[in-house]
Amino acid sequence: MKKYLLITIMVLLAVAGGAIYRCQQLKTDNERLQGNQSALMADVELYKTEAGENAAKVQRLQLTASEFENQCANLKAEVEQLGIKASRLQTLINTSSHTTLRIDTIVKDSVVYLPQLARLDTLKCFEYNDGWIRAHGCIDSSNHFEGEFESRDSLLIVAHRVPKRFLFFRWGCKRVELDIKSSNPHSSITHAKYLEFTKK
Repeated sequence: MKKYLLITIMVLLAVAGGAIYRCQQLKTDNERLQGNQSALMADVELYKTEAGENAAKVQRLQLTASEFENQCANLKAEVEQLGIKASRLQTLINTSSHTTLRIDTIVKDSVVYLPQLARLDTLKCFEYNDGWIRAHGCIDSSNHFEGEFESRDSLLIVAHRVPKRFLFFRWGCKRVELDIKSSNPHSSITHAKYLEFTKK
């Protein structure tokens, strides 16, 4: 009788342990999905730093490999072009920026010898360089333009935890955010996505 009672207690403890473990899994998945819902509802927050540099803030999306494959087919294709399997991903950050520059510079005349035509020609040339954008080019007498534009940028990408708050107390982690700062004053960040992959 004691043997059957002991076996029954062991089975009940195993079932209770399994139920507690499953409840913990469901709670974790529920928190992940709530965070994802919050991240999907929030737009990318564009702002300027104290130094006047363009920056963006975006919340983290936590996806499983199957969710990524089903909902982000274009990103999956880009990752696979790099030779990386989607199942091996840990974090993926996708950012787009736009650079606009209004050039105000003096156009100078330059006299050049054209060996193929065996004559001199006057070109209208300009040059612009502010450390971030470099542009130069010339227009010949037949209105043909030839030049080069070069843009430089440096992106600082920081992932950080945002703690939960109650009055003046901070604890735990409410969400994870990604801040992206562009150093080029002519560039603005137009899109940002921060994906972190979890095992279900």
